[in-house]
Amino acid sequence: MSFDVLASGFGLAEGPTAGPGGVLYVSDALLGGVRRLDPDGGEHRLLAGRRGIGGLALHAAGGLLASGRDVVLLDGAQVRPVLADAAATGFNDLGVGPGGELLVGVLRYRPLRGEAARPGTIWSLGADGGRVTLQAELNWPNGLAVSADGWMYAADYDTGTVLRGRWTGPDPDAPPRLEPWWSSPSGQADGLAVDEAGGVLVALGTGAGVARIGPDGVLDHVLDVPAAIVSSVCFAGDGHTDLIITTSDQTEDGQPGGSVLRTRASVPGLPVPPVTIPVPATESASAPTGEPARG
Repeated sequence: MSFDVLASGFGLAEGPTAGPGGVLYVSDALLGGVRRLDPDGGEHRLLAGRRGIGGLALHAAGGLLASGRDVVLLDGAQVRPVLADAAATGFNDLGVGPGGELLVGVLRYRPLRGEAARPGTIWSLGADGGRVTLQAELNWPNGLAVSADGWMYAADYDTGTVLRGRWTGPDPDAPPRLEPWWSSPSGQADGLAVDEAGGVLVALGTGAGVARIGPDGVLDHVLDVPAAIVSSVCFAGDGHTDLIITTSDQTEDGQPGGSVLRTRASVPGLPVPPVTIPVPATESASAPTGEPARG
């Protein structure tokens, strides 16, 4: 399998998100910031200095949602706060429900600082501004997605488990319940995406690959990736036939070598809708597109 290198020099490339017009957004969870990769090869740096961005999502009204110590919306020249919680150590991956709900992985410990694992949670925020806590036992929530036939998936990086449950929407009286569904052979399950046939593609962390699991929970194949760590995946391009893979690696001289790779998807991906949650109208910080900002 051949790979195109779209961008490199990341500490830990994360949160790949396909935007309109062939644009691709990717965060750097370790070195900070977001890069916008244009189809003509141009790069623009956004939210420079903001570390810990494990997830990105497009908003229906425009702008880009980014996780970290809180969740913010980068909208042109503004960075607007969207979600914060004093009991959370941070927010990791983001996903989108079929109705434009924002799915958020909530951390209760700092795994990159070596803290002992503590149970996290997953929230679903609806278009009405309401918040639902999903029923799921996991520590380091990652890879949040919903399939076309109504299955929700979430990865727990700490245990290497992918959880699955029926998507029940934003009803607080009937939140989705996720149960362990698949165990990663590498012991790690990072970002994930769903294809149009219901297959789930899971980044295997130090397993240096991407696994495709069929909707029956059986491993279909593992795509080997030339990287020390494979952190996340998404679909992009015409017909969602490009598979985008983010990595972390170190070059021989010790410089950051995380990359954004592209290859052909074995099955086209399922389109991800934009988020429809309400966002504050007040400006909180200046962040001109393509210029350094503090988020």
